[in-house]
Amino acid sequence: MSNNGIPTPRQTYTLKYSKESIIEKLKYIALEMPTYKYISYNEDLNTLRIEITRSFQPQHLDFRFDETISNDETKFEVEVSKHTGGMTDDDSSLHAKKNLEEIMDFLIKCLKGYLISEEDKKAATKGQIGNMIFVAVVFVAVVWWIGSGIYW
Repeated sequence: MSNNGIPTPRQTYTLKYSKESIIEKLKYIALEMPTYKYISYNEDLNTLRIEITRSFQPQHLDFRFDETISNDETKFEVEVSKHTGGMTDDDSSLHAKKNLEEIMDFLIKCLKGYLISEEDKKAATKGQIGNMIFVAVVFVAVVWWIGSGIYW
């Protein structure tokens, strides 16, 4: 039996901001953006989890904080995984990389004082609706194909 799993995307960052500032902004992003959901922060394990619901399969963004280098510099790793477990295909990996890039772009901007706008929220919602429509069309096509009795 072969395992077709692929490694979950992960990236390590060092930012010139305190851990508290980074956690505060990540929570802000997750609470403001309609495609993100704040899941938890575990102080003992030094981890924060956010779920991103934009694509067909929700993904988790797990932030693992190392010891703070100084009061104004923090090192952490972000790992992206599917809601149901590891990555299994290139498409999942592609979405994971996009999700990682997007949250880090928002994090950097928000740490510099950016406030999430209604336009940001609308763009995220529009992308989410587009994905749901695509899934619905594929589902209807599959049901129609099965119901039509055409077998190869």
